[in-house]
Amino acid sequence: MPPEALTLAIRQVHDALEESARSVGSVWGLPHEPLDAFAILDPERRPSGSLSLGTIRQGRLLQPATLAAEGPYHSIIERHRSRNTHFGTREIIAAVELAAERVALEFGGAPLRVGNIAFAHGGPIPWSSSHQAGRDVDLAFYALDSQGHSVPTPDLIHFDDEGHADGYPLTFDVARNWALARALLTDPEIRVQWLFVSEGLKRLMLDHAVATGEPADLIERASAVLHQPTDAPPHADHLHVRIGCPLDDRLEGCQDWGPRWPWYDWNDERVLARALALRPALSGNDPEIARRALDFLEQLKPPMAGELILFHSFDVPHAELHERAIELLQKMPPRTRAGALAIARHLRRSDLPQTARRPLYNTLAAASTADAFEVARARLFDDSLPLDERMLAANSLRFDLSPDLVTPLLAELQRSPPPLRARLAELLYRVTARYDGLNWAVASTDDQRQALAQWHQWWDQHRDLPRQQWLEQSLANLAITASWGDLHHVDTLISQLPELHPALAMNLSHIISEWTGRWAPRDFDSPADAHRYWTRWWGKNRDRMLQKSQPQAWR
Repeated sequence: MPPEALTLAIRQVHDALEESARSVGSVWGLPHEPLDAFAILDPERRPSGSLSLGTIRQGRLLQPATLAAEGPYHSIIERHRSRNTHFGTREIIAAVELAAERVALEFGGAPLRVGNIAFAHGGPIPWSSSHQAGRDVDLAFYALDSQGHSVPTPDLIHFDDEGHADGYPLTFDVARNWALARALLTDPEIRVQWLFVSEGLKRLMLDHAVATGEPADLIERASAVLHQPTDAPPHADHLHVRIGCPLDDRLEGCQDWGPRWPWYDWNDERVLARALALRPALSGNDPEIARRALDFLEQLKPPMAGELILFHSFDVPHAELHERAIELLQKMPPRTRAGALAIARHLRRSDLPQTARRPLYNTLAAASTADAFEVARARLFDDSLPLDERMLAANSLRFDLSPDLVTPLLAELQRSPPPLRARLAELLYRVTARYDGLNWAVASTDDQRQALAQWHQWWDQHRDLPRQQWLEQSLANLAITASWGDLHHVDTLISQLPELHPALAMNLSHIISEWTGRWAPRDFDSPADAHRYWTRWWGKNRDRMLQKSQPQAWR
């Protein structure tokens, strides 16, 4: 992009940020919400009500609400009472009480039995890796005795897939447990992210919902939200409820961790309005206020956080603040074209400190948007730039797996200096999931020429094929003859990881992730790390994943 066009684009983006601040603040800002930067950052300000901050695994709870040990329609399980884990946000406590009341008014019977919520100040609890921010609660299942009477569940009782209790003459009360899930899903004051439960018990509840004529949209929501976790026990002994951040908490730094279901409003505009209000503090001359603004921005994690840092904090004159801005930029990279162009503008500066160049390239990699990759590619293939600069650009493209990168990589391999050739070959291996076994940094001219001829031949044959077929060919090269998605071959895939070139191991990890539906890091430090990760997870989940599912009406 010519310098004049780049300058014009940056100016237009800055104007757009100004306009978005005015429109977002006026349209979504409520009268009681302080949109003044210095009011937001006032250390003496105390939000009213309970406050959940951070994530459910790295969070805390302030000014909590308390669930009584005994209520009209609920009771806390006796062995949980001494744990002092009966604290949570106002919203989750009210949701438990309301759901228990709705079930009782519909069916009567035993009260809802409650387990862990959170400590009074949040933080880790010994019995779970979550429950740190007051937005999780464990609910015992409703149960029936041998005569079909509703009875209080004595503890968190394990039920098998048919609803029979282990060690107790009890059965899973399908009607009441479905009513409990329904009450939570239809509570307008909360946004349910997950109702963790085993696959077998989920099937019982959803089959019941279908048989009793529940609305199709409710069943669709329930089938998504009722979920057997992939990194924890199957939850056959309790319903683990997780709600999203209440709005007031989200505006203070509560972090939703998990799916953003389309049937809820996630308040992005309100969060953006608050972030945009911080601009005077981010760009101000008061280092203490600017530091507070950056800290709050990290806590808030709003949309366009990276853009705000690039436009308002990247060039602050104080070294510590500049370092802090660079640190946060890599944690909260820009996702828009505006942010990518701003990085391009900074990288073109002759006065940019060397200590800032590598982080900016790392930010492009962290962003991993088409616009970020466009900036990185332009610098990688600009032979007027110093070699170390182009090496940084190559590293920032490590997550660019677009097939249209192949042609320029092949062209550049023919004329680049040895260190860059090796980096380009690494990128080529990652995109194509194909490894030629050549050390391009030291290979002879004849070996390079022969390898390039083979690459061009491969490219002529594969350029019009979807990338999945490249991945299937990669499996065939490893002597793995499996239909795409066949989970019975996951053990074989995992066993191959430690011996592979890192680029091939990355692609194989992506294949395992796609087949299993399990999230995994985009890349690992080494193939051995990928092997350890997948061995541990698959060992816990193999039997469940391989179990044949039965036809179910709700599917």
